[in-house]
Amino acid sequence: AELLSLERRGSRITELRFVKGPGVFFIEGLKEAIEKDPCFEIREGDPSTGRRGCIEYRCDPPELPREVARLIDDAIARARGLSDYELNSLVVNHPLFERLVGG
Repeated sequence: AELLSLERRGSRITELRFVKGPGVFFIEGLKEAIEKDPCFEIREGDPSTGRRGCIEYRCDPPELPREVARLIDDAIARARGLSDYELNSLVVNHPLFERLVGG
């Protein structure tokens, strides 16, 4: 969603700090924030059965500006069905990704 926002609006949605590794990325502090928030339910995957993990938001939907909600929906639609490798490649190879690194 951050990359789509940069593409379409020229600005970011958040100030989260993205960290790039060799062929992968992560968002600094996101895991800890999700683990502390009771609205999120973490469902672990099981590679031996092919079940993928996910994070489900269980509280009332947050109030988001329509444009931001659309960006998030579009990002989810684009990422749906991608493997972790494909998603990481899509993000770290995006021409605007370096603008996300470091916040």
